[in-house]
Amino acid sequence: MSNQDKLLFMSFFLSALIAGACFLLLYIILINVKKVNVIANKWFAGFIFCLLVLTSVTILVESKTIYESSIIVEGLSIFIFLISPFFYLSITYFIKPTNSWKHLNHLHFWLGYFYLFLFILSFFFDENPKAEDVSQNTIHVANYILASIVSIQVFTYCFLSYRKIVEHQKNILLYRSTTENIDLGWLKKISLAVIIMGFFFATDLLFQLSEKFILFDIFTSFLYLITIMYIAFFWLKQEEIYPYSIEEKNEIISIIEESNLVEDKKKKLISDENLDKIKSELIKLMETEKPFLDSELNLVKLANKMNLSSHLLSYLINNGFDENFFQFINRYRIEEAKNLILNPKMNHLSLLGIGFEVGFNSKTVFNTTFKKITGKTPSEYKKSSSDL
Repeated sequence: MSNQDKLLFMSFFLSALIAGACFLLLYIILINVKKVNVIANKWFAGFIFCLLVLTSVTILVESKTIYESSIIVEGLSIFIFLISPFFYLSITYFIKPTNSWKHLNHLHFWLGYFYLFLFILSFFFDENPKAEDVSQNTIHVANYILASIVSIQVFTYCFLSYRKIVEHQKNILLYRSTTENIDLGWLKKISLAVIIMGFFFATDLLFQLSEKFILFDIFTSFLYLITIMYIAFFWLKQEEIYPYSIEEKNEIISIIEESNLVEDKKKKLISDENLDKIKSELIKLMETEKPFLDSELNLVKLANKMNLSSHLLSYLINNGFDENFFQFINRYRIEEAKNLILNPKMNHLSLLGIGFEVGFNSKTVFNTTFKKITGKTPSEYKKSSSDL
């Protein structure tokens, strides 16, 4: 077996591994044992299915089971135009599970619909042009235009998906006192992996590097395999993003949407007199019952304690204290932590133990928040206090 044959076999073997990994990941996603983020994961399964189909087509072509110019390959090429929208829509539903399908959403698939239209239209022509009747330059230009369109689509949807996740990470501060497990950090990592994979995929489409250089084909295949395994690892880390009832989900979504409005368009929900009254009640609750000690405290839980709607409580915190929910709750936690650090009876607790005691469930968040509010780390604060 020549070196070239060995490289071709390695390329085929890696493609087979990618297809197997995609199939296994697709199965895991569809089973969704924890039954979390159900709708979003169906769209994400669609994204993985597209990867599986495209990889399977590559295997069939490389094994010469079908020809690259066959009608099967041409028909299945539609998945090239579907893979990016499927990924973007999965991100959309992770962030906003209350989304309902609208006719405008079909626009995400317009390239796929257009390709399908052209594919079906081709069957109505009795005579196909012979290969010699079409110049190589025309074929090259057509392929380059097609590859450019797909590349633009891939990069656009990758950018939009990543931006949505970043916006979500800001928005969760409006209704959660902790961001672990629901900040979509795992999905952000997956998005970065998809962006890298999309870059090589688009580059290969534009310049046909895999056809010209077998080593590039092997490199990208290995990269895709690692990326699929990386995606599987972080996908398994996900938790339910909105563990609330439908009504509570809708209320939280409306809070997020209103927070993104310009100041002039925001509604005044409470009169100034009532705002001061409810503000005093909230301060009293925070000081006497100390609900902030609950590490799982969220806007819905605190609203129930106050017998208010989540929307009204969010408005109260934003306008009465000029803070978001995350800042409001963690300010109380830091004040409690400062008291415990100075309390001789708490010397048996480490600084991290104190952080957990006051409601934090992450060392990084505790230290970062403590320094942001006091200007010192917990250890620096303890040392400076003991020096007095």
